Amino acid sequence: LKGMDTGIMDEAPIRLFIMGSHDWMQAAEWPLPQTRWTPFFLHENGLLHEHLPHVDEGSDTFNDSPWGRGALEYCSPRLVENTEVIGPIVLNLYASSTDPEVFWFVSLREVDPQGNEKILTRGWLRGSHREIDPERSKPWAPFHPHTKSEPLVPGQIYEFNIPIVPTGNLFKAGSMIKLKISCSDDQPKNPLEMIASG
Repeated sequence: LKGMDTGIMDEAPIRLFIMGSHDWMQAAEWPLPQTRWTPFFLHENGLLHEHLPHVDEGSDTFNDSPWGRGALEYCSPRLVENTEVIGPIVLNLYASSTDPEVFWFVSLREVDPQGNEKILTRGWLRGSHREIDPERSKPWAPFHPHTKSEPLVPGQIYEFNIPIVPTGNLFKAGSMIKLKISCSDDQPKNPLEMIASG
């Protein structure tokens, strides 16, 4: 600004704050070149795990209505070492609905060894806007053009590619990674959280 040389153009183009470590990281590329993409799968009994589901595993269901908000939660085993999760995240969800429309709300959480839970990031998708543009999408970043609405056929299984806002977090050993799937956003626990999410 005003022709002043502040040196900002000499800095790395990307600067990240890693929650849990309270450290800043600089990078020249995004996603980070050292990223190791790690798929997790949803299993019965609320398990979030790197192993593929067994062929005889069933499906999970929940009810959602103005009279009762249901949800599904999946939790990893306790981590045996400190684990950094940095970058884009996507949930590829295969699901059906009893209604022609569905609203997916997904949150990634950290559960510490004492059982305290913290929301790290969220993702959203309207079921009728599930279409993606393959030319503009990447495996970790589906692009939804939102140019048309395609109602769901009740009972039919669809693939919903739900992008989750990128995050950076250091999960300490003994903590767990948790994924929550619902059809309504969580009620804010305090006014500041409501402002931040609005």
